[in-house]
Formats: sequence, structure tokens, C-alpha cells
Amino acid sequence: MSQMQHRPNPLLVSVPRGEPDPGNRRAGLIAMVIAAVCFLTVVFMNQVSSAPSSTKRAAQTMAHEQAVDLADPTTLAMKMVVKLAHLFNPKDEAARRDWLAQAQPPTTDPNSRPETERVRQAIVHAEILKGNDGAKDAERLFGQMEDEFAGRAERLNRDLSEDEKKLIDAARQDIATLRKIYAGDRATLSEDERSRLATRHGWFGELALTFGEDDQSPQRTALLAGGGALIGGVLFVITAALVAVCGGFGCFVAMIVLMSTGKIRRNFAPPSPGGSFGWEVLAAFLVAFLGFKIVASVLVTLLAGDHPPPWFPKVVLGGQLLVAVAVLFPLLRGVRFDQYRRLVGWTADRGVMREVMAGVFGYFAGLPVIFAALMFSLALNFLLHWWKGVEPEQPENPILEIAGRGDALLLTLLFVLATVWAPIVEETVFRGSVYRAMRARVGVLLAAAGSALIFGFMHGYPVQLLGPVIGIGFVFALMREWRGSIIGPMVAHFLNNATILVMVFLILTAAA
Repeated sequence: MSQMQHRPNPLLVSVPRGEPDPGNRRAGLIAMVIAAVCFLTVVFMNQVSSAPSSTKRAAQTMAHEQAVDLADPTTLAMKMVVKLAHLFNPKDEAARRDWLAQAQPPTTDPNSRPETERVRQAIVHAEILKGNDGAKDAERLFGQMEDEFAGRAERLNRDLSEDEKKLIDAARQDIATLRKIYAGDRATLSEDERSRLATRHGWFGELALTFGEDDQSPQRTALLAGGGALIGGVLFVITAALVAVCGGFGCFVAMIVLMSTGKIRRNFAPPSPGGSFGWEVLAAFLVAFLGFKIVASVLVTLLAGDHPPPWFPKVVLGGQLLVAVAVLFPLLRGVRFDQYRRLVGWTADRGVMREVMAGVFGYFAGLPVIFAALMFSLALNFLLHWWKGVEPEQPENPILEIAGRGDALLLTLLFVLATVWAPIVEETVFRGSVYRAMRARVGVLLAAAGSALIFGFMHGYPVQLLGPVIGIGFVFALMREWRGSIIGPMVAHFLNNATILVMVFLILTAAA
């Protein structure tokens, strides 16, 4: 009786190693040291240093002129609720109060919220409830604020600082101006009072200055427009979420089945140890990336001090595009372009469209992993702040703060950086070069985890919130092992960033 011959699963069979990459051990060691120093410097600047990076300085430059403050979700949510309430125009008070409930901030203790946010909440109450009901409710909130201001020192059991006193005085001036408006005395406001309210509260201040006018007046129509676009944005987000959940689950299950039945096989041939190509690419990229950040920060400090000029954000985003040239450093070391292209994975031996489709499939199959990493980060962030006894803070994202400016050139630069520069450059560096260099000495999982950690810590989010970025890097590294090419990871990177940007642009359209 003959026995069946069992063939090993192709997924478990490594592709035979190739020749060592160009370079030598000595050059590789030097490149690793340079890369390590630059990488640790970037991590220090992102996680430890209190000095703002060039990107953050760019965001701070435009903080006073932002069209939409994407870094303040509470204010953004209040603005959107007002626009939606205007669109649906509820007639009875109960319905208007239902809308008002949607604009309440998540913080249960109103005394812990910033003074500006509390003033804006009073404006929101007046706008949604309308007329006398709105004016009365705003006055109720004004009274609560004034009582809290008067008793704050006693409640805190300490003297207030000069900065705290200035914030309270500024809020009291806001209240005095708004009381005139809601009492029907808007015509008595001076130009300084009008300008001050609009400057301090932006859209909310401008809307308050039109209180009592017909909603069809040109000024109020312009301020309250965007409700329809917001609904479209919400529908897009819901659709994207459904596609992500259904597509992610389906592709994840399909990937497991294909892997277990031997239909998925490795196509990446790890190099033999000894070369320095991958580490040289990483070192060149990090030197250029870090050098640009330092030079940009030093120049703006020398030229403008604490007040960077309006062109600075454009220089920061535009200049970062030039960092891409650094990944071609091996060409200066004698590597031929066709050889470089094959080493980093700019290849499509089975056809470009097949690699593109593999990138789409791989991205959806990896979404459960990325989602699990996101949940882990959120849980860790919650536990960390619970342990400290403070509420979780909204993570800063200078790129989104820049997007909130709404400037056409800035948005174009941001779109190019996120959907063209990042997929090409970051995949070339982290999956094309770093993963390749690591695979010369370690297995798939260690190389995927190691390259993902380097990729993750290059981003400026708090450590506990890096989970999704590291998860993305891990998934893309596995795609590199599967396909051999980085076209798939590039496509997946594009899908991820483009989806997020479309959502941001929809918010900008609706909330501008």
C-alpha cells in the first residue's frame, strides 16, 4: 500500500537566498551607526524634546488664521451641529434641545474646560435655541461662568496666576459683548468690540454678530452653509467603514484560506549577509530628513524668531519633497539603476496590475491587524491617563493643523506628500531597504517587527498611540515578503493615506 507524499506548504518554504547586497560589512556597520544616531535623535525630538519641530512650527505659524481647527474636535463638533441644526431647521423647542444635546462636550465638569470653549458653547446654545430662548440659555451659562470665575481661587485653594487672571478677564469681556448682542443692542457695539469677538472666536464670533438676523441674509447664509456637505461626508465615512469592516473581514478570511491551502507563496528572496545597501539607504534618508528638520528650524529662528513668516509652512512641506532624492544615494556608490530597482522592489515580474490588485487585497486583509493595534493603543492611552488621574488628551497632529488652514497650495502639497511622496519614499526606505537588510540575518516576523518599529517611531505621535502606525508597517512588510515587490505596499499605503485625506477634505468643506 503506497503512502501519499506530503508536500510542504509553499508559505513555509523560504525562497533560496540570493547574493549579498552591494557594499561590505564595514560600510554596513558605519551606515548602521549613522542611522542609529539619526533615528534616536528623531525619536528624542518627537517624544522627549519640548522644542517644536519644523512641521509643528509650521502649524503654529497658521494657528491664528486657521479656517478649521482640526486639532480641537469639541469646537469642530459644535460648529457642525450648528450647521446641521440650521439645515434641518427644527420648529419646536424640544427638537431644538435634542440638537443641542449633540453639541455637548464630553467633559462632565464644565469648570475644567477652557474659557473660550465655554463662551463658544453659550453662542451655540443661543444659535440652536434661537430668539429669546437662545438668549436666556446663553445668559444662564454666562451666570455659571461668572460664579465659577469668582470662586475659582477658593475652589483651587490657591492664588490664581497672572495668566489665569488674563484668561478670565478676556472671557468676561466676551460675555459683556455677547450680552449686548443677545439683549438686542448689537448696534451699540464699537468696532473694537466686534473685531475682538471675531478675532478671539473666529466663526463663532462672526455668527454671534449676526444673531437676530434672518437666516436667509447673505452673511448668515455664508456662515451656516455646509450642512449638506457634512451629510455627504458622514455618508462617505459610514460607507468607508462598512467597506473596511466587510472587505477587511472577507479578505482576512480569504488570506487565511489561501495560506492554509498553499495558494500563497513567498516571492521575496532574502540576500545573504554581508552587504550594506539597505542600511546605506536608511542612513542617507535619515541624514537628509533630520538635516532638513534642523536646518528649517534654525533658519526660521534666525530669520523670524518666535513668529515664522507666512511662507514657512509651504517651505516645510515643499522642502520635504526634496528629501526623496536621498533614497537614491546608492547610485552615487556605483549601484546601477536597474540593479537598484530590483533590490528595493520597484518590480512587477507578474504584471503591474496584478501587483496593484495584490496591494488592495493585502491592505484589506491586514485591516483586522491594524484595527487590533488601534484598539490596543486606545486602551493603553486610556489606562495610562487613568493611572495618572487625568483625562486622555487629544493627540497633536501638525499635518492636520496645517490642513485646517484650507489654503489651496498647502492642501495640494499635503496631498502630494501623503499620497505620492509617502507611498514611494517610505516604502522604498522601510520595506524596500530596511526590511531587506534585516531579512539578510533574521526571519520574517523579526524583520517585519523591526522595520515596523523603526517606521512607527519616525512618526511624531505619543508612544502609546503608535500602535496603528506600527501595525501598518508590519502588514506592509508581510506584503513585501509575499510579493517580493513593493508596488503592493505602495498601493496599500496610498489607499490608507488617501482615504484619511478625503475624510479630512470633506470635513474642511463642511466646516469651513
